[in-house]
Amino acid sequence: MSTAAARNPIEIRKAGLRALNDALGYDDAQAFLLQFSGTCDFVRERKEWPEPSHEEIMADIYRLQDEYARGLIDIAGRPIPDRKGR
Repeated sequence: MSTAAARNPIEIRKAGLRALNDALGYDDAQAFLLQFSGTCDFVRERKEWPEPSHEEIMADIYRLQDEYARGLIDIAGRPIPDRKGR
């Protein structure tokens, strides 16, 4: 593979989008990119996000633990495809 310095910006952009799609899937990659179309004022935007309750946080932890135990996600929370390749 060539280094980034030897690639033109279009090739780098294509490789980056391909990596995002491979890692996140099309919908999540699009949602990720949309995060950067705002004002980039994280401090102000963070205050607009709803704070999850303790119960919501614990429910998410239990759900993730269950999905991990059943082999549906890896330790980082990424889905594991079934053995049939779906």
